[in-house]
Amino acid sequence: MCHKKDTGISGHLLYHVVEVKEMKKIILFLFMAAILALAACNNETETKNTNTAELTPLTVDVKMDPEKINPGEEVTLHAIVTQGEEAVEDADEVQFEIEQKGSEESEFLDAEYKSDGEYTAVKTFEADGTYFVTAHVTARSMHTMPKVEVVIGNPDVTEEPVDEEPENSEHHATEHHHGGGHVSIDFPLDAEYTKGKESTLQVSFKESEAPLTDAKVRFEVWKDGAKKHEYIDASEADAGVYQSDYIFAEAGSYNVKVHIEKGEIHDHLEKATNVK
Repeated sequence: MCHKKDTGISGHLLYHVVEVKEMKKIILFLFMAAILALAACNNETETKNTNTAELTPLTVDVKMDPEKINPGEEVTLHAIVTQGEEAVEDADEVQFEIEQKGSEESEFLDAEYKSDGEYTAVKTFEADGTYFVTAHVTARSMHTMPKVEVVIGNPDVTEEPVDEEPENSEHHATEHHHGGGHVSIDFPLDAEYTKGKESTLQVSFKESEAPLTDAKVRFEVWKDGAKKHEYIDASEADAGVYQSDYIFAEAGSYNVKVHIEKGEIHDHLEKATNVK
């Protein structure tokens, strides 16, 4: 007795059910792929925007009110901090350093935030003379320190020290930051490091928007509560960029301070990090 092969309605129905399931899988796959591609594109755009913001240096405009200052008068010191077109309202620290020309002593005043990126402090100059006012600004992983010269009253210029070094000397070159120019520090210390793993500490310096080269740079590292501080010399990996390899031996909270010296430039910037 012969058996005919079942090619009727049930066979066609089974075929279509399988076909629909496969199509659904393909559509689902394409849908997920489109979502992932869109997310990657958005992340890339956000990363580019973030990097652009991080690379924009801080600008600090230092002003005095009033401009003509006499001894015994109260003066308001202004530091207007911007990053690109944006007023910086979240500075970590703004201080004014005041030093009379020819003196080795200086005074620091903490500035108070007002509005639109403006930070102020009040100072009374007691005597005639020429002074340097430096605004130390730390914000958004950067540090900048523009310095301006201020004349109080009627100083006797014959008593002021004279710089006898030739104009083409290294010392004279470092004096260029005593005006519109300034030194900025970009120290992107990671928020967390891994114990026992070699890490790279890196910092970059600019003077009047140009890389600050051939400086003596070192990192000071210590764990919270420890008396011992380690000092690591940094090498210049690129123009104005200094780095050093370091291994955190223990887990815990650490402080890392970067020091820079070149001619009359002596500055530092301290940050905290965690090691796990």
